[in-house]
Amino acid sequence: MRSIIQILNRLKILNLSHSQHLIKTPNLHSSSLEKLILEGCSSLVEVHQSIGNLTSLVFLNLEGCWRLKNLPESIGNVKSLETLNISGCSQLEKLPERMSDMESLTELLADGIENEQFLYLIGQLKYVRRLSLCGYSSAPPSSLISAGVLNWKHWLPASFIEWISVKRLELSNGGLSDRATNCVDFSGFSALEALDLTGNKFSSLPSGIGLLPKLIVQGCKSLVSIPYLPSSLECLTASYCKSLERVRIPIESKKELYINLHKSHSIEEIQGIKGQSNIFLYIGVEDRSHSPNKLQKSVFEVLFLSVSLAQK
Repeated sequence: MRSIIQILNRLKILNLSHSQHLIKTPNLHSSSLEKLILEGCSSLVEVHQSIGNLTSLVFLNLEGCWRLKNLPESIGNVKSLETLNISGCSQLEKLPERMSDMESLTELLADGIENEQFLYLIGQLKYVRRLSLCGYSSAPPSSLISAGVLNWKHWLPASFIEWISVKRLELSNGGLSDRATNCVDFSGFSALEALDLTGNKFSSLPSGIGLLPKLIVQGCKSLVSIPYLPSSLECLTASYCKSLERVRIPIESKKELYINLHKSHSIEEIQGIKGQSNIFLYIGVEDRSHSPNKLQKSVFEVLFLSVSLAQK
């Protein structure tokens, strides 16, 4: 028994994922454990309070533990924790209050959680730099909440003001429609460097997208036009946007700009091209079925410019 305990104390990774009959995590005391993986433990209803003794833990994965309703208060003692994945924990009701003081916790993945009170409390995690609130692809068998459709209108405007330190925000496949975007303002994200809105339902971009280097709207099938982009933009991924017709490039942009319009069949116009010969533009409109006559002259000018600059 002593030898087993000694081995456990030396473990750096403990993977108990998909343990279908695991109801409660074991009593763990280790100064070496760095990663605890409990993904897909669909019967798990309790995380033992001893998790607070894992002084070296940096990664905790609880994805898909959909019966879990609470996290122990002792998790606030894990000052080393950097990444917490609670995606698919759809019945999670709240976060321990002490988590708001965890300076090391910089990455929170909470896809598919729609409890409004819980989502509001996320705003208290002021040190989080990467926040993922995407729709979740698989709903738990007995879930009372529809998977992948967040009630954006009620909680986003109030919570966003607290997330000024977030650098990467992922909101893909969240059912974000035009009605919701009218209530959402991203201007409070002063530190935001990347915004992922993949697979949402809006026809126009939300407001307040300011000094943003990277924007992803891939697979937004209802998106018709992108009439404005921040001058700080370095990368726009708008591939598979089947309704997208127009994109306007920021006139004052001085940086190298990458634009991906792959498989966006309806693209007709790219505005703001003139006078930007000093910018290296990649335009990917790779679709053999797309009629060249449908594209306006400006698009071909950009393609020619890209090839010319690439050869220099």
